[in-house]
Amino acid sequence: MEVGKGYYEISASIRSLKRETENVYSAVLSAGNEMGSSVPGQFINVQVSQEFNSPVLRRPFAVSSVNGNEFEFIFSVVGRGTKLLAGMLENQKIINVLGPLGNGFIDGNAERKLLIAGGLGIAPLKRLADHFHGMNIPVTILWGNRTSGDFFDTVHYNRENTVIICSTDDGSAGFKGNVLDLLKNELGSGNIGSLNSYDIFAVGPDPMMRSVAEFVERNNVRCQISLETPMACGMGVCQGCAVKKRSGEGYYLVCKDGPVFYSDQIVF
Repeated sequence: MEVGKGYYEISASIRSLKRETENVYSAVLSAGNEMGSSVPGQFINVQVSQEFNSPVLRRPFAVSSVNGNEFEFIFSVVGRGTKLLAGMLENQKIINVLGPLGNGFIDGNAERKLLIAGGLGIAPLKRLADHFHGMNIPVTILWGNRTSGDFFDTVHYNRENTVIICSTDDGSAGFKGNVLDLLKNELGSGNIGSLNSYDIFAVGPDPMMRSVAEFVERNNVRCQISLETPMACGMGVCQGCAVKKRSGEGYYLVCKDGPVFYSDQIVF
């Protein structure tokens, strides 16, 4: 059923559920060709329970890969809704999904791409990296986590024209420090060239994206970010996911105008 222009309510078949880390899961669903026209950065809104007295609001998740009529999303179990979702994906055959929603990343014109992920910010960037890999464009991925046990599926990026460099807050894997510290280190060592020679994309917790955005803007560059604002309808009807515009008055709706923005468009 088509809900709106480009949006569909999908009864998706559950193909697999994989536990990636202690709290992180990846789920592969299949449907018709509804997701085939989606682009990196768009998201789905998933019904987490069919019970009326359970959480009413859907949960938004980035689409992390699309392969034919199958698509993947990655999520962390952090509360009642995502715990119910994990149970549904494990025990049911069908799940209700709304998508593809929102606006995706813009490719940009630079010959090299720099993708900066904090934690589960790797989810939308995974599909973006695959997109650029298919175009034979060099990609450097910086991925930061709290500890080594938070990384998963890093072998996916072991391929031509893709480099992944990791950091951990506790130093248990890769560079010791957060992902902004890693970025500064790679710039200082010359492993990454001048920032203005890259299209830059950053996804993760708001404080991480804010710090990365401030740093690159001080270097006269801007980056694209993807906000993870809680949302209800996912289509701009409820107006519950407003974010203030940096220039001029008013607000953007993350679900409709985003979730991808240039860093200098919004106030974190």
